[in-house]
Amino acid sequence: MSIRIIDTHCHLDMEEFDSDRQEVIKHSIEGGVENIIIPSTRQGDFSKDRKLCEEHSSILRYLVGVHPHEAKTCNNDTYDKAAEELKHPLCVGIGEIGLDYYYEHSAKDIQKEIFSNFLDIAIENNAPVSIHSRDATDDMADMLLSKKGLKGVIHCFSGEEKLLDVGLKLGLYFGIGGVLTFKKSLLRQTIDKIPIEFIVFETDAPYLAPVPKRGKRNEPLYIKYVAEELANLIHKEESFLFERAYYNAKSVFLD
Repeated sequence: MSIRIIDTHCHLDMEEFDSDRQEVIKHSIEGGVENIIIPSTRQGDFSKDRKLCEEHSSILRYLVGVHPHEAKTCNNDTYDKAAEELKHPLCVGIGEIGLDYYYEHSAKDIQKEIFSNFLDIAIENNAPVSIHSRDATDDMADMLLSKKGLKGVIHCFSGEEKLLDVGLKLGLYFGIGGVLTFKKSLLRQTIDKIPIEFIVFETDAPYLAPVPKRGKRNEPLYIKYVAEELANLIHKEESFLFERAYYNAKSVFLD
């Protein structure tokens, strides 16, 4: 089966790939991966990710944003630099941004302020967003509904029905990755409620490797296990799911 893959969220810039990044890129291309989108997690990533993408411009793209864990490090310079990076042809949006109340490495109020500011930058620049939400569904739903003109992906969607309803109302896409293969995942119970037209594939590599690779370092080609599980759960052909997710990802990030 000939497939085309866009990994819409992969931390290929992290140290877990330092020893074999070139090889991962090479065999990803050989396996049908056309694009890997790298989200920034802090301001210091912006230039690093740009340079990495320039070295591999045929396959790599990047997002600029600050992960909620790092929200307390943001300042006006961060926003200015993010807006400037959006002018680069390989920068395809804003991310990884959002709310994370599970660890709360940054205070909730700070997280909400930074998230709101980045959403505004995305809207002003007609740029898609990659949104992180963990244990923050109510605040996340309220904040998303308060913004007009959003587009993008709820990254690493884990199945919460309230967030699903809000995302669909706003026309957002849902990043489906290794979590779908975890037998106790809530996502397995709600996946059939997500229209295929709003599904994109992602890894969140090096994290959340799918079964049967769980516990190992994740990488783009492992999306094939996610597609296989999705096909089993919603009774669709894998080839159809790969192609639909590919076009969805192009539509939100690359068109």
